[in-house]
Amino acid sequence: MNTFRNAVWKALALAGIAAAAIPAVAAVRMPSEQYDGSVGYISGGNSRAQARMFERQMSRHPLAIELLQRAPRGTESTSYAWVRIADSRGRTVLDTLSRGQFMLVDLAPGRYKVNATLHGETLRRAALVPAGAEGVRTVFDFPTETGG
Repeated sequence: MNTFRNAVWKALALAGIAAAAIPAVAAVRMPSEQYDGSVGYISGGNSRAQARMFERQMSRHPLAIELLQRAPRGTESTSYAWVRIADSRGRTVLDTLSRGQFMLVDLAPGRYKVNATLHGETLRRAALVPAGAEGVRTVFDFPTETGG
């Protein structure tokens, strides 16, 4: 009886070790693509594993936006910044809230004005999305939040 019980416990222990050995990254997935009108985008990157996934996917999208905020101990990623993109005619093509430090945006080639707003502070960038080239990366580095 003790031999059988010991064998069961050993089997359960091995199963637990095997389950723990499966990398946590396997459970991390890219968020679903969203649309604002005809413009598709993927937003996320809140965990380190997901941020690495976004970094690997950047070149597959015409525009990659990275949202950062300075912090007392260094630069941190941020989420929930409002992102607005306008084309060369001033028409808004994307107007949405980010869901993480990255936004990968599928835009047609052209010139765009990209605005990102976090805690009432708006930063502006110009982006030229060339035809048939690797994606363009635009970084927004917000100042430290003063909390007022």
